[in-house]
Amino acid sequence: MKMKINEINIDYNFYRVEDSPTVVFVHGFPFNQKMWAPQVEVLKGKCSVLTYDGRGLGQSEVGDGQFMFENLVDDFIELLRSLKIGRVIACGLSMGGYVILRAYEKQPSLFHSLILCDTRSEADGNEAKLRRAQMLHVLKFHGKEKFADEFIKTVLSPKTFERKSEIVNFVRDMIIQNSEIGIAGNLIALSTRTDTSHLLEKIDIPVLIIVGEDDVLTPPSLAQTLHSKIKNSHLAVIPSAGHLSNLENSEKFNDVFLKFLKNVCQI
Repeated sequence: MKMKINEINIDYNFYRVEDSPTVVFVHGFPFNQKMWAPQVEVLKGKCSVLTYDGRGLGQSEVGDGQFMFENLVDDFIELLRSLKIGRVIACGLSMGGYVILRAYEKQPSLFHSLILCDTRSEADGNEAKLRRAQMLHVLKFHGKEKFADEFIKTVLSPKTFERKSEIVNFVRDMIIQNSEIGIAGNLIALSTRTDTSHLLEKIDIPVLIIVGEDDVLTPPSLAQTLHSKIKNSHLAVIPSAGHLSNLENSEKFNDVFLKFLKNVCQI
């Protein structure tokens, strides 16, 4: 389904169950809502589920490709408002986690609880900005296929490459299905995000923090930092998974995920 949000068409899927809480999923960069398929499958019919493609990715429009991270946050908030969804259980991975933390900072009343996966609260430092510049160079001068091949090396566990070729191909295909301008726009926008570290000690709703044991981009040490600063939080480390823990070990991820939902809202 499509909805015009902040002057662009956002592609979303809303599986509504009357009188039930809503779990909204926010995908990582540079993927799309399909990455949440293993979680949507176990939740459909049990509660309302919302997934969507972020601006410039998947089937959502990119506009002129010129936007900042704050625009991604505003898209998320406006989508919830347009669909008239009250307090949500928000689950975001990597970039999705950044979006959720900033949205919570702006509108905490929208949230019932948070699930932060393979993410961090810190803004990009100089090293990260230079790394994004190098990724943009690969994209612009060598194309999105080369970009995808390089990118998946950083997000997937070596165990996934060895044992789960179908996941490797699925992740690569999600990247390649995007337009180059959409990838570039999001890559640049990510470097403009604000730091939400000061927010962590103020979060007063239930929070689940999930991280893959082999995640090198947002390693377990960063997840532990989140856990230590968010008072009402639980930390789970997913074995045999890198940065895309929900896909690389969906069985273990779903176990942890469903237990949390049962505890906070009896799903």
